[in-house]
Amino acid sequence: MQVVSVFKKIASYLFDLTLEKRKSDLSGELTVSIHKGQYKLSTQDAIYSFGNEYTSFSTVFKALHIEKRTTEKVLILGFGLGSIVDLLRNNTSIKNITALDADKVVIELAKKYLNPALQEKVEFRCTDALYFTQNCIDAFDLVVFDVFIEDKTPVQFMQQEFLFLLKNLVKHNGLLLYSKMEDSLHSKIENYQFSKSFSSIFADAYTITTEGNRVYVWNNK
Repeated sequence: MQVVSVFKKIASYLFDLTLEKRKSDLSGELTVSIHKGQYKLSTQDAIYSFGNEYTSFSTVFKALHIEKRTTEKVLILGFGLGSIVDLLRNNTSIKNITALDADKVVIELAKKYLNPALQEKVEFRCTDALYFTQNCIDAFDLVVFDVFIEDKTPVQFMQQEFLFLLKNLVKHNGLLLYSKMEDSLHSKIENYQFSKSFSSIFADAYTITTEGNRVYVWNNK
């Protein structure tokens, strides 16, 4: 794990401190910084990860009382630096977390900056989410979809065929969380259309709106 000095952590409460920049064929320029004592992974147009300040999922997890759910197996599609793992740290029932990201640079950075204590239960997989879901024979208590290229959800992951694949990965009484950006007129129009497709497959799903995101929630009862 990358160690940051106490001085830098204190200074990060005043402004962003850039730690490194990396070029990615998939994501463009990636910046790792520290802000408010938390590691942040961002591109020019989007924040991919922000420790326990990752408000889209911190808000959702609080609303769902996620720490109280029996959740042994977790699948995270779109890993970033591991904010979701950080936010799940109080759920002691978790035994295994499959962490998937198609960007090898993101995986390298996650291994570098994610706390080793949090990595103990994590299995890193550098592969495409569509390929993984087409070939996965496991099922999970919690499936989190958080895949973006910049601030866009790739179109193949909004198709009904992919949503059916996700549905098959969720155990009985398991939970699916699907995150989309909702910070512009374009994204709101896109989400209006996407909601129809999502509801046709997950009839009893609902959404939680956070700061700039809409998270679709489905409980496989």
